[in-house]
Amino acid sequence: MTSPSRTSSRASRTGHLLAQLSTPARRFLQTEASSAALLVAGTLAALLWANSPWGDSYERVWHTELSLELGSMAVAMDLRHWVNDGLMVFFFFLIGMEVRRELSMGELTQRSRLSVPALGAVAGLVVPAGLYLAINAGGPGAHGWGIPMATDTAFVLGALALVGSRCPTQLRVFLLSLSVVDDIGALTVIAIFYSEDIDLVALGVAALCVVAFGLLTRLKVWRGPAYFAVGVVMWLAMHASGVHATIGGVVLGLLVSAYTPRRDEVESAGTLARAFRQAPDVALARRAKLSVERAISPNERIGALLVPWSGYVVVPVFALANAGVQFDSELLGRALTSPVTVGVFVGLVVGKFVGIGLASTLAVRFGMGSLPPGVTLASVWGGAALSGLGFTVSLFVADLAFDDEVLREEAMVGVLAAGVVAAVLGAVWFWVLGRRSPQVARTGPRQLDPPVDPDVDHLRGRVDAPLTLVEYGDVECPFCGRATGVVEELRRRFGDDLRYVFRHLPLPDVHPHAELAAEATEAAGEQGAFWAMHDRLFAHQDQLEADQLLDHAAALGLDLGRFAEELGNGVYAGRVRADVAGAEASGVEGTPTFFVNGVGHDGPTTTEALAAALVASDPRGPGHGGLLPATTLVAPSRPSVIFSPAAQLPAISVLPGERLAESPDDGSSPRLSDAHIAVLRRIGRRLSTTRGQVLLRSGQAEFDFFVVLSGTVAVIEGPLDGGTDGGKRVVGAHGPGRFLGGLNMLAGQRPVRSLVAAEDGEVLVLSLEQLRTAFTRDRGLADVITRSFLLRRAMLIGQASGLRVVGDRRWPASAELRAQLAEDGVPHTWLDPAEDAAAARLLAEIGAEEATAPVVLTPDGRVLVEPTRDDLARFATAPRDLTTTT
Repeated sequence: MTSPSRTSSRASRTGHLLAQLSTPARRFLQTEASSAALLVAGTLAALLWANSPWGDSYERVWHTELSLELGSMAVAMDLRHWVNDGLMVFFFFLIGMEVRRELSMGELTQRSRLSVPALGAVAGLVVPAGLYLAINAGGPGAHGWGIPMATDTAFVLGALALVGSRCPTQLRVFLLSLSVVDDIGALTVIAIFYSEDIDLVALGVAALCVVAFGLLTRLKVWRGPAYFAVGVVMWLAMHASGVHATIGGVVLGLLVSAYTPRRDEVESAGTLARAFRQAPDVALARRAKLSVERAISPNERIGALLVPWSGYVVVPVFALANAGVQFDSELLGRALTSPVTVGVFVGLVVGKFVGIGLASTLAVRFGMGSLPPGVTLASVWGGAALSGLGFTVSLFVADLAFDDEVLREEAMVGVLAAGVVAAVLGAVWFWVLGRRSPQVARTGPRQLDPPVDPDVDHLRGRVDAPLTLVEYGDVECPFCGRATGVVEELRRRFGDDLRYVFRHLPLPDVHPHAELAAEATEAAGEQGAFWAMHDRLFAHQDQLEADQLLDHAAALGLDLGRFAEELGNGVYAGRVRADVAGAEASGVEGTPTFFVNGVGHDGPTTTEALAAALVASDPRGPGHGGLLPATTLVAPSRPSVIFSPAAQLPAISVLPGERLAESPDDGSSPRLSDAHIAVLRRIGRRLSTTRGQVLLRSGQAEFDFFVVLSGTVAVIEGPLDGGTDGGKRVVGAHGPGRFLGGLNMLAGQRPVRSLVAAEDGEVLVLSLEQLRTAFTRDRGLADVITRSFLLRRAMLIGQASGLRVVGDRRWPASAELRAQLAEDGVPHTWLDPAEDAAAARLLAEIGAEEATAPVVLTPDGRVLVEPTRDDLARFATAPRDLTTTT
């Protein structure tokens, strides 16, 4: 990696790698970590207020009664309980939503990642409670055993942010997973053991509210007031039932559906937005707004609204209302010997540390699960130490557990003391960990982690090649774009001795399109076209918008319906994040980063530097390998095409001495500008042509693209070797400046028509590799040619998975074909040229304007005229030809 790339791409390693997490997880981690500062501020403000000369006013304010009355009904509580029983419902509602989201679409969708943090969380609940009971058994404080069970995620993430680079990003994800199970356990304890005087009628009303809330979700009611009304009724019922009202918030949060953005709704929203832009209308505005809301799950929309309010308002106000302990000599003296204080302190500091750390260690040692890449058991023990920060829920349980003010104060002292000691212990742990491994702390591990796995990784070259080059790259990173040429030169030099692996490291903070583009390559890979999409996106780094990704997929002949659905649903987001986790485990800090034979390469990312590193680390020892000499020429990776001998063209009916009339420029074979032709001249080769010379034969495996420099080139439909005529037909004639080639050819598929010189002249010949090189040099040229291909063939590679039939439904042959397709159950789409202008253009392009029988288009772009029944059955089920260059 060169200095510029290192400087511009890795400015904040932690920030970039954190950005790889799912959007809800990023929002949660960032809000929780930053709100920890406000939580500390609220705690300190409460302590200063309670211990100031105006300390008496602290209790007076929070014991002020506030009553809400409606007729004969009233709810009266002091301000502290309005905070604890009212505002905190939003906090616990978000906890329920967080659990639902993580299990449905977040970091816990991969259940294999859940075992170790789940076991650690369970032990982190049981061990602290057991230690507390061991100290308080039989005493007045025994009922407070639930106080040391919970961990305050906001405080822990805030502490990890202060630890900085010594804490791997994946440890934050590990602790987030642990906190989900921790929250479930703590809330279960509150619901079962800290509820009393149960009113079954009120509880039944609350249950009906849960049913109503679920029905609203199932009926896809998108308006917030309906949910809010149900929530208010449920809160009143829970308040009257004897079960703490916050449990109702958790239950409702679990019912809020979570799913990835729905592709059809996203497209509908875009359509409505464009319609509104063209004709602003109140009804259209409302429909567009509702369509946007439907595209994003209620869980994410509500979370985006409430998470900041919870982190920046609710929790700090809770701390202000509950942390105001008046420290005096009497309280401190009592706390030092109080079983409640000691039990809370030991449970949080020792119990969390031992429970989480030991359970996680045993789970890994006995093969019950594995840690995320980059996370070591030593760092897990550090996270376990910080988990003794049990502030918010611990204070909440203390308020529920003790009516005695003395016991409650002693418990609060234990919580505060444990928080300070746990934070110091965790910080020291990570500091010592960094001191013991200074090299690791500074530059990260030197070895590739995980190693190359042919069943998982994307490889170019022989699977068993002795030399391995692994690149962590970002599709939108310009330095990675430059590195593609380096990699190609290395592959040319080392030949079959080198295998190349590409792994994803999108940096969305600086490259906003990188994540979706990375997922696009994976979606293409599932259709056998990973490297074709990889090459194409790097050649078009300025064309990475969502609609342009669909254009790229169309250019490669992919199943667009499947591609769009998988991309819209984020099917491969986890695959990309797995690569990112490996990047962190391997100490990667920016893009591009190369690993040579499993070892990180820190030198320049030039061809010569990487070649020297490959040779120096050759596992076979010195003197092995067939290193080819370097070259600066741009050359195709295959032999030049040997053109066929001249062919007679009896189907070209022109008078001697007259030129064949040129086809109109409809954009399908674009006329290039002089500037674009100049770019191609520097790469391609000139070829003189004579009348009748075959330049391109339909169906041939090796092919080129052409630009007409002088003379005329005819496009021929039908076999060239079919006798005197053989069904040959001129379907187009193109003169100087016209670019000739097809979308299927750009995708690596064989040509479906032939090109023959109609008169003497000259053409410019370009291989597929050379054309791609030109695309990287001139984005405008790439756009002109690519869009022309799409214009001509977009309708051939649509979202329908079956055949497309083009023809007038009134034709007798159409009725016969429709009956045959229906009888055989062949899926198809019918396009009538009388109704569809694109279908009419297609018939004109293939010279079938006067046809009286329909033509059939196959999913891979073939045109079938008068197909047999066997042809229809074969092409309806045949996979697409996705031949790509590797």
